[in-house]
Parts: sequence; C-alpha cells; structure tokens
Amino acid sequence: MQNMQHRFALLVLLHMQVCQLLKDCEWKVVLNDFDNLGGDQAVFFRQHPVTSVASVFQNLTDSAIDLNDKNSHYLGFPYYLKINLTCLTQDAVKVIRKAHLTGLRPIVTVRFEASVNPEHQKPEQLQIEMKGAPYRLQGPCASEEVCQMCWYTPMPMMKRSVMMEVLVESNGLGLEVDSKRFLMNINGYMKKTETGLQSSLGDKVAIDSCWIGSLNCPLYMFSSSIYDAIAMESVLFIRQNQLVYYFTGNYSVLSPRVPGSSLWTRVLNDICVSQLNPVHFPHNGSEYVIAVGGGMHEGEFFLGTIRDGVVQFPESHARGRKTVCEYLKISCTILWAIYITEEEKIVLLVEETKKNESSYYIVAYDQVNAAFRMLYHLPRFIPKDTEKGFVMLLGLEEYTDSLLIPRGLSYNPFSTIFYIWGNVVLQSYDLVNYILLSGFPQESPISYFILSYVGEVVFVTDSEEIWFSVEGSSVVSRLHPSEAWDMYLSLQLMRESKDFSLNESFVSLFFNKEGLQQLVYIMDGQGEGKLIKRNFPLHYILSYQLLIVNQYRSVYFHNAQNIRFIHPCSFSVMHLVDLPAPQRFTRMEHYCTEPPDVMDSTGFHNNMSLVVYQGLIFQLLWLHADYSRPYADPVHDPTWRWWKNRKKYAEYFFYVASNGNSSGGVYVNMESYLKIYDLQPNNELPSKIYLDKNNVYSFSVFLSIKLTRESRREMLEENSLDFVWLTIVLAHPKFVVSNLHRHYLIGRGSILYTVTISDTGQYAKQELSGTNLLKSSMALKVINAGTNCYQYTVSGPKLQGYAMVPILIGCPPGKRLAFDITRTLRYTTKQNKRYFDCTHKNPELPCFSFSDVFYPFFLIQDMVTGDSGPFMGSYVLRIIGGGPYSESRIHIYSPSEILDYNTKNGSTPQSLIWMRANRTKPPLTNSEGFDIFSGTDGGIKWVCEQNSPCYDVVPLELTAPDYFFLVEVSNRAVDNSTYCDYDLEFVIHIHGLRLSPSRAITFMKISMAILTSIVVLYILHQVLGPMIWAGFTRLIQRVEEAIAVWTATARGTPNTCPPCRPTSAATATCPGAAWKNWPPSVLSSPSRVHACIQTCLSSPQSQQPERPYTFLLCSLRLARTIVTKLALLGGFSWLKQRGSGLSTAALEQTIVSQNCKDLNPRGIGLNASARLRPVENGGWYSIIGLPQFN
Repeated sequence: MQNMQHRFALLVLLHMQVCQLLKDCEWKVVLNDFDNLGGDQAVFFRQHPVTSVASVFQNLTDSAIDLNDKNSHYLGFPYYLKINLTCLTQDAVKVIRKAHLTGLRPIVTVRFEASVNPEHQKPEQLQIEMKGAPYRLQGPCASEEVCQMCWYTPMPMMKRSVMMEVLVESNGLGLEVDSKRFLMNINGYMKKTETGLQSSLGDKVAIDSCWIGSLNCPLYMFSSSIYDAIAMESVLFIRQNQLVYYFTGNYSVLSPRVPGSSLWTRVLNDICVSQLNPVHFPHNGSEYVIAVGGGMHEGEFFLGTIRDGVVQFPESHARGRKTVCEYLKISCTILWAIYITEEEKIVLLVEETKKNESSYYIVAYDQVNAAFRMLYHLPRFIPKDTEKGFVMLLGLEEYTDSLLIPRGLSYNPFSTIFYIWGNVVLQSYDLVNYILLSGFPQESPISYFILSYVGEVVFVTDSEEIWFSVEGSSVVSRLHPSEAWDMYLSLQLMRESKDFSLNESFVSLFFNKEGLQQLVYIMDGQGEGKLIKRNFPLHYILSYQLLIVNQYRSVYFHNAQNIRFIHPCSFSVMHLVDLPAPQRFTRMEHYCTEPPDVMDSTGFHNNMSLVVYQGLIFQLLWLHADYSRPYADPVHDPTWRWWKNRKKYAEYFFYVASNGNSSGGVYVNMESYLKIYDLQPNNELPSKIYLDKNNVYSFSVFLSIKLTRESRREMLEENSLDFVWLTIVLAHPKFVVSNLHRHYLIGRGSILYTVTISDTGQYAKQELSGTNLLKSSMALKVINAGTNCYQYTVSGPKLQGYAMVPILIGCPPGKRLAFDITRTLRYTTKQNKRYFDCTHKNPELPCFSFSDVFYPFFLIQDMVTGDSGPFMGSYVLRIIGGGPYSESRIHIYSPSEILDYNTKNGSTPQSLIWMRANRTKPPLTNSEGFDIFSGTDGGIKWVCEQNSPCYDVVPLELTAPDYFFLVEVSNRAVDNSTYCDYDLEFVIHIHGLRLSPSRAITFMKISMAILTSIVVLYILHQVLGPMIWAGFTRLIQRVEEAIAVWTATARGTPNTCPPCRPTSAATATCPGAAWKNWPPSVLSSPSRVHACIQTCLSSPQSQQPERPYTFLLCSLRLARTIVTKLALLGGFSWLKQRGSGLSTAALEQTIVSQNCKDLNPRGIGLNASARLRPVENGGWYSIIGLPQFN
C-alpha cells in the first residue's frame, strides 16, 4: 500500500510537470455559413460555390485583380472557418482580445484527402496555408472598442475531395497555444427542408419478415439491431439480421454517376448474408466490401464494388465453380474474409463443423485464376507459453488443454503482417508460418481488432478490455482496466476535465489521423448523457505503466536521499538529423496565402473584405486545378498566369494602398499568394515516403546515452554504447534496401547512424502518377526499446526508439509530362531555317508548317518541388485523332485506324500520316510497330499518304487547308528510367497541307480557264466595247422615242417638232430664239424635247444653221430656256430623276432652287458631232464623248 502511494505521488509530480508544459487554452474551430458570419455553428453539407462573390470584385478596379483575364474565376466557398480559443480556467473572451493585441494570429492549414477514383482527377497531396483574418463580432460593448472577436478564414473545398484535415497553429507571437488538428467531413446525408436541416437517411429500415427465418436463411434469434455498418467515401452499408442495405449520400462534389438516395436500397436480395467485412483500402479507383454467405449460401462470398456511387455485387464466385467447402471437401462456414488488393487475393477464415469439435483453415482465393489454395491449418489447442513472449508454431511445440478459437483476420499491407485473432493472437509475414503472442491471455476473446497501419495495434475483448501491441514486437500490454488507467483517470478528475467521468460507458475505439480515438457515453449530474469523442491517452498509460512496473531504488547524492528508477531504455536521447527536404518524398503541394489588407485603421476585417478573401482562395485553387494542361507555360507555376498582366504595376498598387485609397477598401498583395516548393524538415520522419525508380531517401539518427552525472550508481550494462543498436526492418526487401553505417562519437557519449533507403528498380509495374502504388514500409527500431523508451514533449509523452514509416513504391503523385512548346518552336525554326505561322494566330496553339520537319520536345514537370526539365527517356508518339479546319472537327480514330495511320503494320496500305524524319539508321519500334523516340531523336515528317485522313483536304479559302491532329505521347513499356506511365494528349495545328495531284491539276486547269477568260473579255471590251455601247444607246433612244410617239398619240397631240432652221437673218445667229416659241405640248415632255433636238442635230445639212458651232452655243441657252419654261409649267419633276448634264449659272440656280442635286457647275461646250445620249450616272442624263470647255 505504501509503494502504491509512492507511485501515485510520483505520477502526480510527473503529471504536474507535463501539465506545466501544456497550455490552459487551446484552439477551437467551427463552421459558419457564408452569409452568417458570427452566427451559430453550421453543418458542412452545402457543396456548390457562391457566385455572388464576383459582384464584389467588380469594385476592385484599381487593384491587382484583372477581371478581363479569361483565367479569372472569382467565386466563393459556402463556409468560413471560425477560429476561437477555449480555456479551462480563464475567460476566453478576454484571452482572445489580449492574444490579438499581443500579436497572435492563427495559421490554418487545410489538407485535402485525395479522391478514390483517379479517372476524374489525378491523385495529389495538396494543402493550403491561410492566415486568420481578425473579425470584430457584433454585441454589446461597454468601454472597450473590442468586446468580442475571433479570426476567420475561408473553408476551401476541392472537387473530388469530401474530407479535409484542418491544422491550426500559432504564428509564434503573443500567447502560446499548442497546435491542434481537426477533421472536416462533408455530410452528404443531410437535406434542407422547410423546418430546417434534417437527416436524409430516413427513420428506419423496413425488414423483410417473409425472408427472415425462412428455410433458405434460418435465424435462431431475431433482432432489429444493426450488426454491421461500413462507411465508404459516399455510400453507407448496413447489415440487419441477414439483409444488406446501402444508402448513397448526396455528394455533388464527387460528380457521381448516380444521384443521392432517398431510401435505403437492398442488395443481394436472394442471398442470406451472415457477415459484412470491410476492405480498408481502395484499388483501381474502386472501393470494396465483402459479404459472406450464410444459410443455404454457406461457403460463398460476394465481393461488392463501389465506383462513383454505383454499387455492384456480381454473382457468387461459386457460380459454375466449387465453393471453398467443396474445395476442402468438408462441411464448413466462412467466419471472416479479407481482400489483399495488391495481389487480388481474398483470404478466408474457414471453420469445419463436426459433431463435437471444430477445425479452422486459412484459405486463399485467387481472383485472377479463380482458384483456391490451402494456406494453413490452425492447431486445435493453444500452445504453451515459453515465457519469451511468443511461441513459434513449428508443429513441435507443446499445447495446453484450451481450445484455440479464432474469430477474425486482419492484414496490414504496409508491413505485410497478417493476424488471426480470437482467444489468441497469431502473427505471420507470409500467411503460412505463424507465431503466437503469448502475452495475451485467452480468458476473454477479442471482440474487434484495429490497426493504425503505422505500427500500433489495439484490440478490444468481449469484457471491454483494451490491449496494445507494436508490430514486429512480442510485447502485449493491457491498457484498460489497469492501474495506470485508474491513475490517469484520477488525475483527469482532479483537473476537472469535461471529457472524463466516473459514470461513463465505453462505446468504441478506432484510429484516425489524430491517433487512437475513443467514443464514450457520459452521464451528467442531471441524468442526461452525451456521446464524446476523445483522444485515448495511449502514451500516457504506457509511460505510467513503465514507472509502475519498473522498480526504483534510493540513492544518496551530496548526503541527500534521492529516488532513481531503473533505466529500462538503452539510450536517453534520440535525434533525427540531416533529413532531406520533405516535399520531394511526401509529395505534398503547399500553397501559402494571407488575407487582403484592409484600409480600416483598426485592422479588423469586415464582411466585404472576407468575401474578397474567399474569392482569392477560390481563384488560387482553380488555377491549381486548371494547371494540368498539355502545353507547358513559360514559367512552371500555377500562379504565373494570375499575375502576369499586372505584375509590372505592383509598386503602383502598393503606393495607392499606402495612402489608404485602394478601391473597395482592400489591398491585394500579389506576393501573398504563392506556391511553396522548399519546405524545411522539422527533424521528424515524414508521415509517408514515395519512391520512384532508383530513388534514395537518406537521413541520420543520433543516439546518446546518459551523461556520467546522470548515471551514477548504474551498472555498466545499463549505460553503455555497446547496448545501443539500431535496426531497419523492411516489408519488401526485394524492392527496397537499406544501408546503415554506425559511427561512434565516444567523446559525446553518442552513436551516429547514417541510414539510406533505396529503391532497387525491381518493381515491375508502370502506372499513372499516384495510382496503384505498392504499399510497403520501413520500421526503425532501437534494440530493446519496444515500449520502454519515451520522450516528454509539450504535447505529452511520446514513444521513441520505434517508428514505422509507410513507403509507397511506384509513380509518385504530382509528376506529369508536358509539351514544351517554347523549345519546340525554337528548335524547329532553327533546324528548318524558317517558321511560317498561321494567318490567324493563336498564342496558345501555334501553327507548324506541313512542309517543315516537326521536332517535338517534352518536359517532366514536378508539381511538388517545382522542378521542370527535359524528358530524356523513350516514348511512343501516335496520332489518335484529327480533323480539318478547326479543333471542333477532330475525330477520334479507332484502334485499327491508329495502327494504319502511324505504322506500316496496318491493314490499309498508303495510309501513313507521318514518318520518322531521320531515316539514316534503322528505326526502333515496339511490338505493335510504333516508332520509339528519345529525348534527343524525335523529328517527324508529315506525309499524309493517299489513304490517310489528311490526304486531299479541300481548302475553304484562297489559302492552303489546315489540319488539327490529336497526338498521344506515352512512355509505357518503352522507358526503363521511371515507374511512371506518362500519358500526354495534345493538339497540334498543321497548316499548308498539300493538295492531291489530281485535285491540284484540276485547280490549275480551272485557274487557267478563268484567267484566259478574263483576258479575252478584257480584249473584247477594249475593242468592241464602244461600238456595242453606241448600239445599245441607240436602241434605248429608239425605245424612248417610240414611247414618246405613243404617249403623244394617246393624248391627241401632234407628233411634230418646230422647224430647226430660222426664218429670218436676224435670228440666224441664235436659232434658239425661234425655239423659245415652242409650244408647251413639246416643252412639257422631256422625250419630245429630246427627240426634237435629236432630229435637228441629225437633219440634212440644208436644214441646219450655217454656223454649227454657234448653233450649239445657242442651244445651251435653248436648254436654259427649256429648263425655265419647264419650271414655270410645273414639269420640272422629271429633271429630279434625269438631268441634261448641261450646267450654267442660271441652270445651277434653277436646279438648286428646285431642291435638285448640283449636276456640274462648269459649262460644257458641244461641237457639231455632239450627241445627247442617256447614260446612267446616279440616275442623270449627261453628254459624253465630247471635249469639255468653258
């Protein structure tokens, strides 16, 4: 009892030391709706962007925002993250205000979980860092300017991601607050109704009572309870008795092929299901669940596939084949099934039922070959303990009288450790040879078994005992109930923690990214309860157990009695040094952002500035998603397109903001939205490592023993470098090897290990970036460390001396092949000594001439590290589609057409579109006949042979026709430099296509005929034109005269003209004087006047004046007289359509006064050969073919 009190006192002192390191306040994060800032906590169910944000950006005219940029997409997310502090002993409102005034700013990092199906979006590791924007909350305020406040950031969302991890950290100023992690899941099982939000799962599931208890599906005990529940990315499965139902959530962000469910849907309608087993990891873009048959379906199992929300359960594997019972030739029941996705193998735990005894088998089913294979026959009894913590099952060991009863199976694909659990725990690395962890007693069998997949194993028994083990170790420890748990609970109750109570019920235990989590139901003093999720204090309990189990002794130092525990750990300090930059191996893309600066002197943001923050984060993530374009940008960064047009005005925008005149009241700093490529290691191993072919990951481990003054009175073996050894355990030594170099630093009492983890290059698969990676692991262990070594940190004790890091072998995410258009244009121009672009230029799709050799170049771009270099591996280039004139007319070719157009192995001769430009050496081809190129030899020549689709393209204009080819470039099965299957498709614009010989000759003939016709017509026009025109004019005159005669006859007016020759000598000089007396019947008709003048001019010489020149001059005055008389008679309207072309000052005045057009201000002289001819010139008569004079 006294020892118990001593240990409790020591634990209290230790806990007080830890509590001094822990902070009184911690971060609290909730969601707020976009339009309800400062309101109640919101439910994360809305998934569509907010479009009203764009209207706010219309006001940012004098800023870095370019709304005319086609790449601008300023929308918003439906939620904000509201960040607060919650404190145990202090007033949180005052603490927040003080923290803000002393410089504290939360830094929020949101990490997006990759989608299961990589077809819609390539797998990627992405996180975005955002600084919190201070926001003043509305409420009563007495004297302070700020009573209540918080910080806000947008809650970003990415397409194809339904789960986000939120890490809140301090900026290092003001109040010290520990980092805290939160998990945010989109809730696809909520719907909005008139009464508010409610669950869309429904109230209950209807039970098929006719099926339950039937002969096909006997049931010994009927219950409406749900026995199994499995949650997928977007689908829920439950098993109620022997019936299986699923419900599809409403996840529009995943772009599912089916809408969300409104009712539970039953599957396997005719199958009696006794067990639902989950498959913890997706494969090939699908998730899986295994249904084990019961009743008349004993021995059968069904592998369900979930892809894009579509649930499919194929027919039983036994349809037309043997069941596992028939294979074993026994009467059996399947107790458990697991699916090893990498090997496409289902492992079954089979029970053979006899009269009074049972036998158990491990059987594997090969999905590819549809064949069973017997792996292991479990012993009937439990082997005896050898006091070593484990027993190797070789068949030579001794056994107890207790029956070995297995219940289930578990498998860690990273460590390849396979577990059989029940009233024992059996462990195997190859599913054939097993060891028994004898530290686990068989009194209470295991109810469920959970893995962390990073080395920690926890299992819960029927009596709610919680046990713990480390993979690769034989140590098994009971966590609850235990003395260490009781002491920890007492300390928490003394601390008045709200998460612990004496009146609590254990519900469940599970691992997530925050560690081991526990669900408990706690009753308060009023008899009401609540369900709480809390961190299970795993490392606290293990460290307490270490102090309880290990004895301590009294030592005297400087005449004072001290208590010293026996030091079970072989070292005192362990440091990791010389770690490489993490991003290259973790493949985590990282963006760093800040809120826009506000012009408010207090520095607090308002609703409008937070809307701008939303739009900027949305635009940044949109640019990130849109960056996977085939043509490489000149600058390898997604943000380059954002600011390339406004970067040169950055100083001006800063000057405007420094004077407080930024439009919209906010200043957008272009340097605050960056992609970070050089994150530094934090002296910790990464959470996982990606290795491409022949990649190497190296670091150093620094191990120190206790100094002399710390190790007084300890034996040599307790504190010696000879007892400190580091080992590396690899799950797949065929594909990954390790090298350790040990260096003694005796003067410092330390050992330095240099560790190198290398890929061997033996992995046979070549996959797309981030898909179908081989799961492996590296376990770093210090000998005899196990659960004996701990390090006390600000967040509590941590296990040290053991670390397991998952290794993913294959093509890492974030790598891509891009068409290097810049180098291609430069090199093609240099080699061809010319470059002909299209008439209508497109900067994003340059043209290449059909007559030039095309030299394509490609880049390997690393989206994580920012590296971008030429692709020097081998690749195959194929034309897989094409169309003339425009991109919209591109047609995708069939496989046979692709073979015809790209190789000589096709069925259609003379069908090549292109051929290799370098014909001096034999071409290298793959098995199908496609040419294999390299980074230094990639020139091709366009040929468009007779049976190819680009042969004989009809031009639409006067220029040569264009053609758009869809090109595919792939290194699959031809490149040995990487595990990546780089597959790139891009469009190339070729102009200047040649016409076929027959069409070219036809066009030449047509052109020559047209040119000849034009020349002949021109000659005829020059030679016969005047004669034809004169004849045409006379014809028109004859028609007009005939019409005039017909008109006069119809009116009864004599068709006579006055005499042309004057009757007296006095008027001989001006015959027009006699013509002034012409009757109105003549003057009122323009055709009569014209006919009479024409008659006079063509009358015999004896009737013409003796002086023709004078006659015609006077005829001008006659014309003026005619015009005047016509005007007086009201008959001037005909001159509005047709004028005489005779122009004098009086005629001009007359025409102007009558609102007519000015014919000609100059006089026109006529000679004896003049003729009045009607010439269409804007609707007027004129006299042509005569010399002009005043």
